[in-house]
Order: sequence, then C-alpha cells, then structure tokens
Amino acid sequence: MKRVVTPFELEGMVSTVTVLRLSSSDLGAVKRALATKLEQLPGFFQDAPIVVDLTALEGSDDEPSDEADRPRDEVPLAELAVLLRELKVVPIGIRNLRDTRRAEAREAGFGVVHGGGKRGPRPAMPREPAPREEPSEERREAERPRESIGPLMLRAPLRSGQVIYAGQCDAVVLAPVNAGAEIIADGNIHIYASLRGRALAGAHGNEDARIFCKSLEADLVAIAGCYLRADEIPEQRRGKPAQIYLENGKLVVAEL
Repeated sequence: MKRVVTPFELEGMVSTVTVLRLSSSDLGAVKRALATKLEQLPGFFQDAPIVVDLTALEGSDDEPSDEADRPRDEVPLAELAVLLRELKVVPIGIRNLRDTRRAEAREAGFGVVHGGGKRGPRPAMPREPAPREEPSEERREAERPRESIGPLMLRAPLRSGQVIYAGQCDAVVLAPVNAGAEIIADGNIHIYASLRGRALAGAHGNEDARIFCKSLEADLVAIAGCYLRADEIPEQRRGKPAQIYLENGKLVVAEL
C-alpha cells in the first residue's frame, strides 16, 4: 500500500516581532527617522519581520461612535511597504487597520494582524503643539551630551514600550528592565536586577561589549548585531545571573 505523504504541515509559533507604531503619515520623515534607528544596530534588523500599527493615525472599527466621523490620516500602504523593503526589513502585517482598507493591505503584501492591546488615543486634527514638559530623570540622563564622562545611569524601572539608548558609553541599570522595554548601548550593559525585555550592547559594532544581569529572563539579547531570542537562550541560564558576550562570532551565555 502506497504511503500518502502530506504536502505540508501548519504549526503555530510564538516569536518576537517588532511593531512599528506610526504617528505620522509623512513617509519621507518616517524613512529618515527609521533609517537613523536602524543604523544604530547594523545587521540586527536586516530581514527582520515588521508589523505596522496605524491606530494613532487612522483609529479602528471598534472605536467609540462619537469618534467615528473624525478625519483619517491615511498612510499609502503600497508606498509604505516599498519604503520598509528599501530599508531591508520585511513588512508582514498591519495592526488596527480599518476594514475598508483590507483589500489595499492585501495588494501591498500586508497580512492583517488582530489584537495587540488597548488602543491609544488618536491625536486631534489639526494637531496642536504639545505643552513643554519637564523631562524625567531617565529622559535627562538619556539625552545628556555625548562628551559627558561615565556610564548612563538609570535608577527607575524601564517600562514596556520604553527605549533607552546610551551613546558612546556603558549603561548601568539599577532596576528591572520589564518585558517590552529596550536598553541599547554602544558599550556594555550592566543590569543589577531582572532583564525581561531587550538588551542590545555594542550597538555600533563593538564586539568586545558584554551584557551582565542578575536574572536573565530576556525577550532578546544582542551584541554588535548578533542576537539570541528568548527561545534560543539556554534553559539552564534563564532566571539566573548571567553574562553574555561574543566568542568566535557567536553569542555565549555564561554564568556570572
């Protein structure tokens, strides 16, 4: 009896995917800002899957009825897809897209991603200049002049959605880096608490950089563009003190 071979299998997978939340429909401005961000980690984002979130611009079909008639700031999806591919990232989906634009999304090569948490408030149209706020301690430290000496010191926990960049220096974090947060440094990263989010050391190619943490529970760790995702971190090192470094072009996760 001839064996029947199934031509494919479907398998669900949980993986880290970068979400690009657009707050402007000016694709020129988006391209310039995104290119600058990607240059901080050469090679890390190359061919990385990207999901685009348009909630801040277009709203969604489940928004309150009193917002339904507000003008929409629509992003041309085909042009957006071309822009992302030019930057060598791979657009795989759109989140919080209105149903009337599904056909346009398919033609541009986007899938429609459902879910993703509560929707943030849409900016009023026309937009008014935001009032000037006193920067937080974290923001003041992160924006300090490049010529300043010593590491970037962070004392408050990094919350989901926060991205802190320590340019031309080490980063020292005295509180947890929570899931969904990201700490990036040109030098080393020292975390004297749990690392549950992302940590990316040696952002401009410093292969001697290291990551140190008291409890390794990371979504992702990277050094000089080489990275490990959560499911690639050795199980025996998860939840324990660890150091991460490059050796012969591969990331090593070792006891601290």
